Amino acid sequence: MQSFNLNRLSRFFSRFVCATSGQTSDTVIFSNYYSRRRGNDIRSIAKIWQVARATSAASSFFEAIQIGNAVFKDGGTGANNPIQQVWNEATDVFGDYDPTWKLEDNLKCLVSIGTGTPLLTAFGDSLKDVGKALIAISTNSEQVANQFQQQHTQLFRQPGRLAFRFNVIQGLEQVGLEDKDKISLIEEATRRYISSEDVFMILEACAAIMRSGVCKS
Repeated sequence: MQSFNLNRLSRFFSRFVCATSGQTSDTVIFSNYYSRRRGNDIRSIAKIWQVARATSAASSFFEAIQIGNAVFKDGGTGANNPIQQVWNEATDVFGDYDPTWKLEDNLKCLVSIGTGTPLLTAFGDSLKDVGKALIAISTNSEQVANQFQQQHTQLFRQPGRLAFRFNVIQGLEQVGLEDKDKISLIEEATRRYISSEDVFMILEACAAIMRSGVCKS
């Protein structure tokens, strides 16, 4: 019988979420795997429910939470689109911290899903308007997605496309976290988006990779 490495197998079940440090405002990663970069101090004491609270502690909705001596807030303020964190973590986990190993040469499939394209926000002159603009900038996941695509353009190009970004273009601009009564609007806007010819063709290409068994994660 062929033996297998449990450590190597565990890589395929790697999970992480982001939170924001209340002390430094830095993005903090909670993972179910050990990282030499982060050590094991928080991971060894944090419970799953605490991590869930930390990553979802959106201001005005849920309070911050203390884990050990550290306080954590909503991960969306620093990593509303954690695509770069995903890329960095995968490079460490699968590359064994080998500086010569490149994720782009070993990538099978990458799918990023947004929550809707936001409205453009003027910076404004008053302190209140500036504050609103700064919040919009910090949570603009589409800007992060665009920057990532510029840095990894070859992954999004045909032939051999391996990376896909899906995000409803129109209809969700004014749907907030508190708008649970707008589920039908979210559904209809999403259905309209994925039925457009351009998006449908990209969805088909992405699904073909997954059906072929090339994409395992």
